Amino acid sequence: MTTWKLGAAAALALAAAAPAGAQPVIAPEPLAEGRPCGFADIVGLWDSQVVTAKETGAEQHYAALPHDYLRFRADGGMMYYGTNQRETDVPGIHARLDELDRTDGVTYRAEITSNGVLLIRRDGAPFQGFTCTMSGERNGKPVMIWTQLKGFPELRRVQTRLD
Repeated sequence: MTTWKLGAAAALALAAAAPAGAQPVIAPEPLAEGRPCGFADIVGLWDSQVVTAKETGAEQHYAALPHDYLRFRADGGMMYYGTNQRETDVPGIHARLDELDRTDGVTYRAEITSNGVLLIRRDGAPFQGFTCTMSGERNGKPVMIWTQLKGFPELRRVQTRLD
């Protein structure tokens, strides 16, 4: 795990543990376009593209596996995978996510902790956090943009809803 991810996990743990109504420890990096995500916005299957990732090793990773598929369930469950090929078979993507979820030995959960802050937990511990913005539609499907939280390496991911 990179140094910034360790720092991110610590900052996210503090934010996640803050009492209700307390000032969040981490803040979103708001975008000019769109509106902050709510949890209902993220539920579904998403095709994700990394536009900018300044984390050490991230650019090489996304060069090799440029297509990510993410699924957020209404119960908070989350699963994803990366591939080097674009996929369009929605039932097939769901089936692959189901299989990975059954066999990978890791549990991912997602929550919106405050206005537009998406927290992803891995086996209960804070794992990743993003500023989450709903930004209109592409081909009639919702578009969600993730960017870095304040103080973290530059990041921009654009997700388009598949289902």
